[in-house]
Amino acid sequence: MVVPVILLAVSLLLVLSLLLFLASAGQRASASRRRREYGIPRGQVVYSDLDRPGKALFSRQWQLSGKPDYIVRGKDGTLIPVEVKSSRAREPHPGHVMQLAAYSLLIEESYGLKVPFGMLVYADGVQHRVDFDGSTRERLLSTLREMRECLLEGGAARNHGSRRKCGGCRARHSCGQALK
Repeated sequence: MVVPVILLAVSLLLVLSLLLFLASAGQRASASRRRREYGIPRGQVVYSDLDRPGKALFSRQWQLSGKPDYIVRGKDGTLIPVEVKSSRAREPHPGHVMQLAAYSLLIEESYGLKVPFGMLVYADGVQHRVDFDGSTRERLLSTLREMRECLLEGGAARNHGSRRKCGGCRARHSCGQALK
């Protein structure tokens, strides 16, 4: 009686092991498919806000917070922010470049590592490498200063005539310039 029970237990363990192996292989295939779809560079994904909620990064120095879609650690140990966009673009939009630059700044402060570049990946699979060099850093800091001045002076104004943009804006409920 003991032998059949042991054989049954061993058989169940083998079946369970096989199922776990197949499930993990499926997850690896799914992860690599997502990596290809989103154009995520090779390396270890150390942060994700797309397939699971990520914790916001915060910079005390710049009073800035944000959640990049992915952060990938390259073979050389550098961290690379990856931002996936649902739109298509032949050239990166200036606002997207500044968003990626902000994530680079946040990563540098949060992880204590210099970020050499980031990646913008658009819906059509087109990828743009954005160097986080002195010029990009200065444009970002200048933009942040400008934004703070506008907030303090109350001079920020809607800069478009798109009902669609207004409809998707987080501030539309408190905005005196929202398009109806």
